[in-house]
Amino acid sequence: MNQIEQMYSLQRQLNDDTNGAIWLTGVTRENRSISWYRGIYMEVAEAIDSFNWKHWKNIDDEPDWDNIRVELVDIWHFLMSESIRIGDESYANKFLDMKPKGDFDSVALVSLLEEMLVLSVTSSIDSKINNSRKITNLFFNIISHLDIDIEDLYKRYVIKNQLNIFRQKNGYKDGTYVKLWDGIEDNIVAFKIMDKNPNITPADLYNELEIKYSTLS
Repeated sequence: MNQIEQMYSLQRQLNDDTNGAIWLTGVTRENRSISWYRGIYMEVAEAIDSFNWKHWKNIDDEPDWDNIRVELVDIWHFLMSESIRIGDESYANKFLDMKPKGDFDSVALVSLLEEMLVLSVTSSIDSKINNSRKITNLFFNIISHLDIDIEDLYKRYVIKNQLNIFRQKNGYKDGTYVKLWDGIEDNIVAFKIMDKNPNITPADLYNELEIKYSTLS
């Protein structure tokens, strides 16, 4: 399997472990409706809010690029889940050899994110496969601006995949999980671990998360 296919395989396994195969029918094991598109547009809104678009604040500040990358990886989880659900996961393979621009063009990025938000909000109006593909196209265009290639996306996805597994095993669903680790969101903690050791294995990352979580006050 190539790295895109591996990510889809890991996402299917995560969803299966969380809810069983019933998630493919659009509901959780508790019979709650699943909306991957809603997950997408909520994460898109958070990504947009990481840009300094508010004219009543200091617009000269640099965007929060670290958080924008985190939100894009979250979007990728939801987008893959929807693609798997409708049986269209192979479409993303067209981006396997994508070469990133790395221009960090804030104006273009916000515009692309807003286009993704509109598509995800109005998904019920259009063909689900067609909308999924449009959003997939936008996703890879956006990460290209952020200088993220497939290898980097894979590394970032695996980090968040392990964090999601860790969350599920530590009370995320029943509300007992602590998301802020000494004032820092667990997403940021996990990616900082990767930044310090880019070649860390998923198992070693999971162990690091366990160690840090066990020491929380």
